[in-house]
Amino acid sequence: MMKKIAFILFIAALVLSSCKKDSFQETIQLGAADFTISSNLSISDKNKSESSLLPFYQDTDYQYELAEKGDLAGILHIKQRKIDNGDQLVFMQLEGMRENAISAAVSLSFDSGGQADFIDWAPRVMERPHDKNTGDDRATQPIGLFKLNDDDSSELVLSKQQISSPHKIDYGDDLSSQIRILHDEKKPYRLEEKDDQTAIQFKLSAEKGKLAEQWFMLSKGELFTKSQEHENWINYQIDSYKEANGWLTVGGPMKKLPWSIEPYTKHGYGRNLGVMVDREAIDRYISTKERYYYNLMINSAADLYEYRKEKGTKIWETEYTSTWLKNAYGLTAPYIDTRHNEFIGLYLAKIGEELGSSELMKARLHYADYLLGQIKEGNVIKVDDGLLIADYFSPYDQKQKTHASMNHVLGGANLLLDCYEQSGEEKYLEAAKKIRQAIENLGTAWIRENGDLWYQVNPDLTFAGNDYEQLTVVDLLKHQRNWESIGENRSPVIDQLIESKANYLGKEKAILLDEVKEELDRQGFSRR
Repeated sequence: MMKKIAFILFIAALVLSSCKKDSFQETIQLGAADFTISSNLSISDKNKSESSLLPFYQDTDYQYELAEKGDLAGILHIKQRKIDNGDQLVFMQLEGMRENAISAAVSLSFDSGGQADFIDWAPRVMERPHDKNTGDDRATQPIGLFKLNDDDSSELVLSKQQISSPHKIDYGDDLSSQIRILHDEKKPYRLEEKDDQTAIQFKLSAEKGKLAEQWFMLSKGELFTKSQEHENWINYQIDSYKEANGWLTVGGPMKKLPWSIEPYTKHGYGRNLGVMVDREAIDRYISTKERYYYNLMINSAADLYEYRKEKGTKIWETEYTSTWLKNAYGLTAPYIDTRHNEFIGLYLAKIGEELGSSELMKARLHYADYLLGQIKEGNVIKVDDGLLIADYFSPYDQKQKTHASMNHVLGGANLLLDCYEQSGEEKYLEAAKKIRQAIENLGTAWIRENGDLWYQVNPDLTFAGNDYEQLTVVDLLKHQRNWESIGENRSPVIDQLIESKANYLGKEKAILLDEVKEELDRQGFSRR
């Protein structure tokens, strides 16, 4: 898998032209590397800004307005993200604004002590079957990892280049739905070695209305200390492409979206908050302590905080419209997805516990307080003396209540119980009890004739939808475990729901997830 190649790194720039008098060239120092940007276009404006919302990273944003004969031709945006371990991520975006394509040539050069090793991150091609919800996903993993033979044992991960165009629909009052259409993916780069220097060079090129984007990670040490873990990650990116983030941008990762989006396209991508929090990398860092996972973990937290700053909100709002929600409830972007915000709160707190950061640990409490606010505002489905928090809602128009699905409801309740354990504050426990009471009031009406569970309960207390195969039973088992962990009794009704779901999965001969098998056994269901 390893090929020997003389090498070093790269960086973003514009159409190389050997120095016309109106061209520009600029170099950004990245530790041991020179990141040189050159263009045959002139700079009509240049801005530099810095941001650091957490102590684990420091962002420097460079924005260049590129002109030809006084007319704006494009915008080059470079984000340099310094991680607190000395490593860096650099994101490049070139936006074309004239009929003819503008280009950017990149050169990232190092003092080298010989040839470099390259590890290909696409050693095999996995067939990607057409997905009935998202269609075909054409975005793939980074090109690979370069081991640089310098004094710092530096390593570089280089991404592919995605060409896309932004699209949006305006709804008035500064509200809109924003997506991207992916047009092409390339892997342009050239290795050059001269004397004791190695360089990676490539070109960004963008036509009017399109964005060309590429990124790299530069480390000051080994990104993977264990070769087996490195190989595991390569295989994960190939096999679990729906979850793995390969297309990273100045504003966060882009993922394939369902066809049920507005504006409609079969090739839509967007910033999906459910995968912006990189749960796989976070879990892998906590268990392996590999440097690459640490960098992705910090990058994930930085993306989330910078996204919220960009939107000017206190909570994370989905920026693209689901036509399924629009047709059913008239709900358009931006809106709150309770499950995505739950995952964000839980994982930011998980990072906080790992790193000893009180700021990150507060993220879970912050979201729990937001849920309490929604209860106070009545954005719930009442079931006698209990309540269920709606799955989705708009902070800008709360006239229409949406449904409450079992997995969203349990996710919120479990987070509230976690916050009660964390803080000891009764307000979180009382809210969780209200949710449990609503589930119990509906009782076995949650169970369908075939023994499976309904997916959702509507505002009029009717049921609808097919449940996930195993996601909900994971949440049900966790919910019962959480009650026991704080010294409370299990819910007999929820035990009935778990038993019915487990029997249904048995009849369907479903292959149970390890965590489902272990929890069913631990909680005594396999002995019933």
